[in-house]
Amino acid sequence: MQEDIVEAGNSICNIQITVSDDENAAYICIAPPSEGTENTLESVLKLAKDVGVVHGISTEVISNILDNNIYNRTLKFAQSTPAIDGQDGWYEFLFDTHIDTRPKILKDGSVDYSEYGSVPSVVEGERLVVYHPPTPCKDGINVFGGSILAKKGKDLAKIKGKGFAIDSTGTEYTAKYDGKVTYIAERLVVDKELVVEGDVSFTTGDIEFQNDIHIRGNVFSGVSVTSQKGSIIVDGYVEQANLSAKNDVVLKNGMQGNGKGSIEAGGSVKGKFFEQSSITCKGDVQANAIMNTRIEAGQDIIVSGKYGVIVGGSVSAMRYISANIIGNMSEVRTEIKAGVDGDLFALLAQCKQNKEDSEKSLKTVVDALEKVQQALSKGDNPELSKKRIQLMRSKIECDTRVNELTKREQEILDQMGKANLAKITINKVVNPGTAITINGVKVLVTEENHHVEYARRGAGIIVYNIGE
Repeated sequence: MQEDIVEAGNSICNIQITVSDDENAAYICIAPPSEGTENTLESVLKLAKDVGVVHGISTEVISNILDNNIYNRTLKFAQSTPAIDGQDGWYEFLFDTHIDTRPKILKDGSVDYSEYGSVPSVVEGERLVVYHPPTPCKDGINVFGGSILAKKGKDLAKIKGKGFAIDSTGTEYTAKYDGKVTYIAERLVVDKELVVEGDVSFTTGDIEFQNDIHIRGNVFSGVSVTSQKGSIIVDGYVEQANLSAKNDVVLKNGMQGNGKGSIEAGGSVKGKFFEQSSITCKGDVQANAIMNTRIEAGQDIIVSGKYGVIVGGSVSAMRYISANIIGNMSEVRTEIKAGVDGDLFALLAQCKQNKEDSEKSLKTVVDALEKVQQALSKGDNPELSKKRIQLMRSKIECDTRVNELTKREQEILDQMGKANLAKITINKVVNPGTAITINGVKVLVTEENHHVEYARRGAGIIVYNIGE
């Protein structure tokens, strides 16, 4: 606290004025005046001015002290005008940005895909986001009349993404076209989505679209549906059709392929059931039942639910397979494979050797190209110019080959990592007639096994109980 004691005329007024350290408040304490003297509002105000207190003074407080002889009590008589900080700018999203597209797990363990794909849809010109700019700030004044600096509101950067337009004021974001909208990792994205309200059949013909395809009805036999860069979602059933997507394929019901239906996905494949179909994907396959189907999954195959059965056909996963029941009492031939069939170490060694050879060839071409360019810098030579073009083409070919082998080497390493984790889990029963293969080692199940797990150990396969 800052303290001042002053004299008025020939007598000590015994008035103390103190100011808080932050200079936001001033306090006064008046002692009884000596005989023959009198404190007045004017004299107190003059004293306050003399010590520098000039702002936010309450004459009512001072008058009350003097009129009611309130002595030897410290009371606040001046208060600063506080600064008003500006509020930061903020974005108001006009759609739900927190979307959970994970399918629901029901009480019996089965998966309900009915809500999958419920990402907000928008139409062209629809408002998506409104930007509220920062509010202005206002400086305050302390009791000495000095400025209290206010904090300016922070202006936010424009949202990045695609598929939207920003108005001239920079405050309204609208959809450029019909599609679905997401805001993930601070990116606003409107993806074009093809929505087929009914069925896909001979009447509609094949469908091919760059981005996501959402079919509200069924997909009947004899047609193809292709998403070049997105996913495919089918609300109804799929018959003997061919589905191909860069990302995921999700069937909210299932597929009866009649031996000819197929699915190919760069991501995962999910559905209630798959029967007499063929599935190839780089991600997982999830279902409640798989019957007489051929599957090659780049990661896991998870079959869950009340039945959670795999019966007939051949299913293969790079890493992990889990089901409640595999095979049936009739001993239908069922092939279950986890891991890889070939020798990945041999593949990796061959890939590294090929890459090394290609890198040597690339170096030879680069060295030759440098010599030709040095010679050409000394003068034009048609033969050397022709040679330079040939070497440039060879360099591009060698570069491409090296890049392809580098990518393949990484793919093999990824496969090795997954294959090391390969195992097959049966939560209830595996029936005779089931052939189990893990990383190239095969065993045939000859009797029922309950609650077991199969894994590769050394040159063989071990079986151990996992409990109910």
